[in-house]
Amino acid sequence: MSQKNDFKAFSISNNANVVSQRLYEESKDLLTGFPSNDVPTHLLNKALRQSSTISSVLADFISTQSGEDVLDDGNIAKLTAQFNRALEQKTTTKVPDASLTQKGVVQLTDVVGNSDTLAVTQKLAQEIINLLREDINNRVPNTRKVNGKALSTDISLSAGDVGAYTKAEVDSRVNTKVNMNTANKDVNGWWKCGDTGIVYQWGFVGGRDNYLVNFPIRFPNVCTSVVAAADAEYHSPSIHRCFIEVGDIKPTSFVARTIRAYNTDFFPRAIHWMAIGY
Repeated sequence: MSQKNDFKAFSISNNANVVSQRLYEESKDLLTGFPSNDVPTHLLNKALRQSSTISSVLADFISTQSGEDVLDDGNIAKLTAQFNRALEQKTTTKVPDASLTQKGVVQLTDVVGNSDTLAVTQKLAQEIINLLREDINNRVPNTRKVNGKALSTDISLSAGDVGAYTKAEVDSRVNTKVNMNTANKDVNGWWKCGDTGIVYQWGFVGGRDNYLVNFPIRFPNVCTSVVAAADAEYHSPSIHRCFIEVGDIKPTSFVARTIRAYNTDFFPRAIHWMAIGY
C-alpha cells in the first residue's frame, strides 16, 4: 500500500505555460517579486512549478522512507518529525557499517578491545597515551649503566662486575668444603683429609716372606710411616711366630719382610699394613 502525498508538482507538463529558465533568471521580478497589478502568468507558473516540484519531491522522499502519509494540513512540527525519521531510515538502510574494506557508519567506544569496526573516543585515546607515558617514565632509561656498561644494548656481566666469586673461587672456597674428606673403602684402600691433606692407606698381602707393596694411590708428597703385622692363623702353634720388618719407603710403595722368631720354625705369613703420609 502506497502512502498518501498531498504535495503535488504544478505546471510540469511539456506544454505548460511557463517562461524559459533563461528568461526566468533574467526577469527583474525574480529579485523584487511581482508588481501588485501586473502578474505575468507564465512567470507565476514558473515560480509555482519550482516551489511545488521541490516540495513534491521532498514529500515523496518522506513518504517512501518513513512509510507514512504526508498531508498538507499545515502541521510544520509533524512534517519536521517525519522528515527526521525518513533521514534516519535512509541512513540505516543505505549507509553500511564501516570496516577495514569499506566506508560507512562508525560506532565510538571508550573501552580498549580488539574490534576492527569501533573507533576510539578522544578520551580513550588520551587514557592510552597517559598509560604509555606512565609505563615509559617507570622504565630505566637506556642512558643508565650497570657497572659502567650502557643499557642501550645487551650486556654481559661477569662475577667480578657484581662482586661475586668466580667458578674457580667457588670450587676452591665452597665445593672443597662440601666434599672435605674422600676415601676408597676397599681391602686395599685409603682415606684423604680434604682439610689437611693427610692420607691414610691400608692393605693386605700374603704368601711370601718378602713383599713389594704398592700403595693403592700415590702419596702426593711423602709417606712418613708404615706399620705392618703378621696375619694370625687360626690356632697356629707358637713355633710358627714371626715378626715384620718394613723399609725402602717411597711415595708409591714399601718393602716388607717376614722374619722368624728365635728358636721357632718359620712359615711365610700374610701381613696387614697401614701407612701415613701427605
